[in-house]
Amino acid sequence: MTVKAQPAYNAPSMSPTGLFLLPIPPNQQSPAATLISYISRSFPAELLPTFYLDHRLFVDTSSLLPNADLSQRKFTSILTLSHTPLSTFVGTSLPKDKSEFAEQASPVTLITIPFTAADTFTQLIGTKLQPQWMHRQSLVVENGMALSLRDGEWIVRIGDLKTPSRANQPSTLRAMALEVTYNASGPAAQDLETGGASIVSTEDETLVRGFSDSLTEAAGISLGNSRVLFRNTQSNRSADTVDWDLANLYMDMLRGNRA
Repeated sequence: MTVKAQPAYNAPSMSPTGLFLLPIPPNQQSPAATLISYISRSFPAELLPTFYLDHRLFVDTSSLLPNADLSQRKFTSILTLSHTPLSTFVGTSLPKDKSEFAEQASPVTLITIPFTAADTFTQLIGTKLQPQWMHRQSLVVENGMALSLRDGEWIVRIGDLKTPSRANQPSTLRAMALEVTYNASGPAAQDLETGGASIVSTEDETLVRGFSDSLTEAAGISLGNSRVLFRNTQSNRSADTVDWDLANLYMDMLRGNRA
């Protein structure tokens, strides 16, 4: 099994991306179809490859003991995304320095494996490493929609986040996932040269949030109760591009959905 480790930082062309997770209460329908219908009617949209994700979360068993310090809880995520279909990301969070603020994300060690090895790797953690790691949650988006708007200026991905169906256990709808990327052409989104290049500027965050709100509010959907994270991600990626910032964005969001 080939494993690719995260390389030293090498600044590519970046695009500010917002990831929104809107919780869906039990016995309520997802607004995803309504939002997709509105966008399709209101914009000349180009259909992109189907949006999907598969996220498997493990937690270290020591943090489940009585009186354990939850701030030091570690997670391992196994993440497959339609954006980078040839690779599966494996990320393990490191314990926080106790001097860090509680709201700061834990640092993550991130590698990739071939997507064909995801099931084998999951089985390895769930069996051979079971004394150290316990399966916490699996979430999937299946058959989501990805659209390019305004000649690629905006990329929107929409899908229902669910628990996967298993024997005698039906799938459960958890949230609507909305990813919005602004493919800006100005210097603010390209050729960033600092180690903080993944951090979205206040101006770009406001821009992405404003566009997202304009779409959802016009469709009669409120994002007021949603969780949202922002990250600069690679623009114009190919199928074999490894976008570490994109993986971190999704892992941070999906870990937080359970942590």
